[in-house]
Amino acid sequence: MTKIFVLRINSLLSSADSPLRFGSDNIVVIPMAVIDELQNYRGKPEKKKIAEDILSYLESFDVNQLLNKGAKQANGSTIQIQKNFHETKIDMDGITETDKRVFQVCIGLQEKHKDKKVILVSKNKAIRIKARALGINAEDFRDDLFPTPDEQYSGRACLTTTSSGIDSFYKNNFLDISSINRGDEVNWVTNMFVEVKSLESNKSFYGRYDGEKIVPLIFSGNRPYDAVPKNVGQKFLLECLQTSWEEASLVIAKGGAGTGKTYLSLAAALQGIESKEYSRILVATPSETVGNEKLGFLPGDMKDKISPYLGGIRDNLSILINGKERKKSNKPNDVFENGDYYFERGIIQVQPIGFLRGRTIVDTIFIIDETQNIDPGDIKSIVTRAATGSKFIFLGDPTQVDNPKLNERYNGLVYLSEKFKGVPECWQVTLSSEESVRSKLSKIASQML
Repeated sequence: MTKIFVLRINSLLSSADSPLRFGSDNIVVIPMAVIDELQNYRGKPEKKKIAEDILSYLESFDVNQLLNKGAKQANGSTIQIQKNFHETKIDMDGITETDKRVFQVCIGLQEKHKDKKVILVSKNKAIRIKARALGINAEDFRDDLFPTPDEQYSGRACLTTTSSGIDSFYKNNFLDISSINRGDEVNWVTNMFVEVKSLESNKSFYGRYDGEKIVPLIFSGNRPYDAVPKNVGQKFLLECLQTSWEEASLVIAKGGAGTGKTYLSLAAALQGIESKEYSRILVATPSETVGNEKLGFLPGDMKDKISPYLGGIRDNLSILINGKERKKSNKPNDVFENGDYYFERGIIQVQPIGFLRGRTIVDTIFIIDETQNIDPGDIKSIVTRAATGSKFIFLGDPTQVDNPKLNERYNGLVYLSEKFKGVPECWQVTLSSEESVRSKLSKIASQML
């Protein structure tokens, strides 16, 4: 059955080619009231650019076609601008004129096309509830780039081979994917990490698919800043972090609380400073809080204002510094610095995400924490700041979203992960909840709450 998708502005602004993401045999309808919203959009610059791109895209069609039967898009679907159905009655108070017009279009199309299913596509839960109350089918915007948590790319796989395959790997320092059991069914992605086990014995190895074959991990024996990986996921993450910026300029680490993402990233960054691979460490995190409570005006300079949002960074920095200093001094009762030295000397610098525009970041390891609270539309503005000698590390947990406009599927972390899946310069891995190194209570809470 052909479906008619009526789009609201937030669904349109998800990407410049959003009208092309509703199947080749369907009809995409944009109410004229939404066209007015696109024209008058005053939000974030990235979204405003998308609004302008969509208007330019619509202008490329014959306007008479758009306003009547619709115009054919490149994927075979039909796009239409709808300005009719003003007489349709809407029995609902407290709605805006734009919402009223959108609802009128939906109901009018339902009455006119009884052989087709009309669906209002909106990212606004309240609008979807109101639409259903009026008898309108309403759905959230579903984009292939924003898969469900179970479908999201993890950057790792557990595979099997024969004992001779394991032996061949250790002998030749690589293994052809044809040696993997049912390897033709594996979705091979460049830089995917693998744990390969023997079918006949307890032999196994860890490796990485380089786009042609499985190769060994290079840094599995390293202990950057004395940080020791405690599980397989952390070994994979350290491989991402310690590989040079020429090979792995972008690292994405997803995982729940306590899986060591921030800790290991800081350890690798401090090691990179000691080895003079990088000249400084930038740290950033979106200004979202648990429960989305507002902190209000914060006194001081930029570092003071952003500091309350960097608790996770500071906690892990303190653990790393104290652990290394205690080993040096062999005095477990000493109280060591909390990391202020690194901030005061400019070795670690705070970078508010909202002030990145126009910057060119050179010879820097840049750690962006809590990426799941960043809007997908802002990700491009961050990644495009990278210049020669820099490594960008994006960390986060897709299930812990504090930004009320985002969710575990639609957020900057998932968007970046899916967009860069298989790009040679991007290395990524997801750490499982079982790999959390926090307390038993923390693990129970992650699973039960």
